[in-house]
Amino acid sequence: MSKVKRASMRAVVRNIRRRTPGPTETHLGSVEVRELDPVRKCGPGTSVRLLYRVIERVDGELINHLVFFDRHGWYCEHGRTCPAVGLARKRAERLAR
Repeated sequence: MSKVKRASMRAVVRNIRRRTPGPTETHLGSVEVRELDPVRKCGPGTSVRLLYRVIERVDGELINHLVFFDRHGWYCEHGRTCPAVGLARKRAERLAR
């Protein structure tokens, strides 16, 4: 594949990512975000640096999410596009300030 094609493909992917709604655009009921100890939860050899439990309450139902941050970036057990990822990232950024 030529350099021009690769560069144009990168531009297309970048534009798609910009247009895709972010993970924090949700219609959640009440949400609780708790920071957990990654070593206690994942073990002493873990590469996880930050770990959050996000508890979502919608119409009387509880939905639990585990959100990880490690060398692969941010992701939830339900996938990278899960709304809980954005909520955990916001909490981490707020605590880092």
